[in-house]
Amino acid sequence: MYMRGLKPTNKLGAAFGSFGWSGEAVGLINTALTDMKINVIEDGLRLKYVPDAHKLEECKEMGKRIGKQVNDSFNS
Repeated sequence: MYMRGLKPTNKLGAAFGSFGWSGEAVGLINTALTDMKINVIEDGLRLKYVPDAHKLEECKEMGKRIGKQVNDSFNS
C-alpha cells in the first residue's frame, strides 16, 4: 500500500509466497503491481506450506530470471 502513494515508474515486479490456506496473496500482489503500472515480469510463484528442495530450486530459478530481466533493463 505504501508504494501506491509513491507512484513508482519504470519498475519491474514479481510476486512469490508460501501459503497454508487460500494462497491468494500472489494474485493480489500481481493486481496491485499492475494497478501501479509496474511491469510484472513473472506470473508469480505460489508454494503450499514449507517449500521442499524442488520448490526452493524453482525459487532460485525465478530469482535468476528476475535478475536477468533487471540486468537487461539497465543495458537497453
